[in-house]
Amino acid sequence: GRARLYRRGRARGRAADTLRTASAARLRSRLALPPGTDLATLAAAVAARTGRAPNDVVDLLAPGSAPPDDASLTRLADLLDRLENEVRHS
Repeated sequence: GRARLYRRGRARGRAADTLRTASAARLRSRLALPPGTDLATLAAAVAARTGRAPNDVVDLLAPGSAPPDDASLTRLADLLDRLENEVRHS
């Protein structure tokens, strides 16, 4: 429901930040890290678990500019989902 509101309001930046924040929270939980764990520490833990470069994880999870279109927002959601799955299945 929230996604439809963001879409209707063309609030892709807010939607992207919400996706990133929620994904980071789930990753912290999965990796047994405290909720306040900073992004660099989270990225290092994800990288250690998945073999990804920490900078790539930071780039994916860090708040950033608004995706230019709905397809880019969908791509971000897919990338975040893939990252979570890698952690879940490693």
